[in-house]
Amino acid sequence: MFLGYNYIDVLVNVVLALIMLGIGLSLTVRDFKNLFVRPKPLVIALAVQLFLIPLIAFIIAAFSNISPEAKVGMVVVTLCASGASSNLITHLFKGNVALAISMTTINSFITLLSIPLMANLALLLFLGVEREIHLSVVKTVVQIFIVALIPAGIGVFIRRKKENIAIGLEKPLKIILPLLLGFVFTIKIFFGKATGGTGITVSETTTLMLPLMLLNFLAMSAGFFVARLFKLKFQDQFTISIEVGLHNTALALLITGTILKSPEMEKPAVVYAMFSFFTAIIFVLIVKKFFSNKP
Repeated sequence: MFLGYNYIDVLVNVVLALIMLGIGLSLTVRDFKNLFVRPKPLVIALAVQLFLIPLIAFIIAAFSNISPEAKVGMVVVTLCASGASSNLITHLFKGNVALAISMTTINSFITLLSIPLMANLALLLFLGVEREIHLSVVKTVVQIFIVALIPAGIGVFIRRKKENIAIGLEKPLKIILPLLLGFVFTIKIFFGKATGGTGITVSETTTLMLPLMLLNFLAMSAGFFVARLFKLKFQDQFTISIEVGLHNTALALLITGTILKSPEMEKPAVVYAMFSFFTAIIFVLIVKKFFSNKP
């Protein structure tokens, strides 16, 4: 055990760290420096992620024919920042990877405050109760640094010192990194809590699928068109849509299952994890086809 993780969690995090190292090889210090010199994309992205997407979830949940516990679970999913999977999709589709990593990192810290606040609002609205929700600051910070920032930083350093090697690795990594991510998904599906801890049935999956797919589509559309409204670069537009469409369902399971102790609330996170990675890819392919050459 390591900081509350079992061996499967550790293996998953090692693979995610390798993915972030590979992504870091495609980046330079200038990529991050430009982002903070011109912070408009980052500010808009965080505003969409923190306020607009949870609002969409609240509205869909309010009008959905699902249990009150599942409605809370749906909102909790949107409160959990995305991770290596969204960063990888952004990398593969030549999006703004520095923006993606910065969104993931900054939002992971903000959620230490936003998750307890918004989750309790959902509990009050849909169940009429409040719960005490505490997220471990130490565990969150350690995970961000070990799994995301340090590996990506090492990749950036290698790129700076040995650019030829980094460039030479780009093509094979485009094959290796998705395979690694597929390995992670396989581990989560066959060994993770989602395989039996929630006791979700086919009927329940079908009932939850429609509102969750609607949430996913509206979230990505909102991220994309808000970015277009503010005239961000096309690269930033689809990067933001990926980041707000994918969520850390493992964290959502931790909150709903371990902290709130509600198997019913866990089910939206399980169902969302089944399709969101693939719908994000499909969404980017569509917007690239129809919007890449439009102002």
